[in-house]
Amino acid sequence: MSYFSIDESIENIKNLYTKELFKEVYSSYAMGNYRSATVMLWSVVVTDLVHKLKELDSVYSDPKAKQILQYIQAEQKKDPKSSKWESEIIDKFYKEINFFETFEVANLEHLQKMRHVSAHPVITSTDLLHSPTKETVYSLIRNALESVLTKEALFSSKIIDVVLKDLNTIRDTLVSYDQRDRYFSHKFLSKMPNAVLLKFLKTLWKFLFRVNNPETILNKDINLDILNSIINRKEQIFIDFLNKEKDFISDIQLEDNLKENLLHFLLNNRWCFEYFSENSIQTITTIIETSDSKFQLIKFKRIIDYIDFLIRSSNNYSLSNFNIIEDEAEEYSCKDKFYDYCIEGYSFARSFDSADDRFDKLIRPYFQNFSFQQLKNLASKANQNSQCYDRGRAKRDHKLIIEKILENDPTYDFTGLDGFMDGNESLIPSLTD
Repeated sequence: MSYFSIDESIENIKNLYTKELFKEVYSSYAMGNYRSATVMLWSVVVTDLVHKLKELDSVYSDPKAKQILQYIQAEQKKDPKSSKWESEIIDKFYKEINFFETFEVANLEHLQKMRHVSAHPVITSTDLLHSPTKETVYSLIRNALESVLTKEALFSSKIIDVVLKDLNTIRDTLVSYDQRDRYFSHKFLSKMPNAVLLKFLKTLWKFLFRVNNPETILNKDINLDILNSIINRKEQIFIDFLNKEKDFISDIQLEDNLKENLLHFLLNNRWCFEYFSENSIQTITTIIETSDSKFQLIKFKRIIDYIDFLIRSSNNYSLSNFNIIEDEAEEYSCKDKFYDYCIEGYSFARSFDSADDRFDKLIRPYFQNFSFQQLKNLASKANQNSQCYDRGRAKRDHKLIIEKILENDPTYDFTGLDGFMDGNESLIPSLTD
């Protein structure tokens, strides 16, 4: 039997009012009043379930919880002394909200029976009131804590529909990833049990990568943000999902929208690629080859290998993944390779405007960190591209590089770099002597 502590479990009771009530149960149990503990325990369980219904209704607008509350209120109004609704609440949580597993229902029904024989005299019995044993009450307490009291109201798998509806309402109000991440984490993720989260992940995956209709297209961005939020905050649970649902995630849909969604997701979560089946990896690879060149990154586990791939061919060079490349080069201590990527990117410019933009993005922020060899490579490569050295801003921009080279070697020989030096010859001692 797994480890269990009543004292530790008390601290995990979700509702503060329930927690105070349960202390009466524990006090009776500790003092040997097992009959009183059993009777009170049932009342605490029912009270806690009602509080969960109210939370699901008021906080999460769960229509099923609202319907059950209305039923209870109607029964109480019809007969205030009747406890009929108490007898039905477990069944409603099980069948209508999917809150319980079958074995939990059996345990709670046993608690209800034990409460009945402990609270109501049995005329035909020698002992009019039943007194359960210490071991029985301990078991009842443990089952109540694990099945009800320490569970979040969001344990219901049917809450998934409520969550999706809620996200749909805030889609146009909270538009940034950070806003959506904070909102979802605070309101739902922090309270969502792993079992429910796994089901929610499967629903999100289906809507993003397997279902193609106007509603899923409209909610694509927020669903993708929420999926990334879960990955960032609950990575191990997401890995469990990938392992458990390998066949499901490997069923690749080929509609354009769904392919694009999957590629954008994998672009930022390349590590997930290995969890797909071999056949689906081949399918995705084929899709990549016929898509935008930026998606080539998905095929590379190591950013350094992707940079080498870009450098080898100007046709594959892309700035679309610039932030990913910079961040991972920093993370994996290959910043020098990132600087090589920047130098190649500038030297690949195919227009004056492109060269202007690329110098500002790729060279100006980083050249102070370039090695002497990289500075020389930059001058040489830029000298081979007229789009770099014939543009209007070349003199001003290249002056920065020339000065940095001379800072490393005041006697550096710029022979053969006429294009790169154009307009800055006066800076070079060997040309002014």
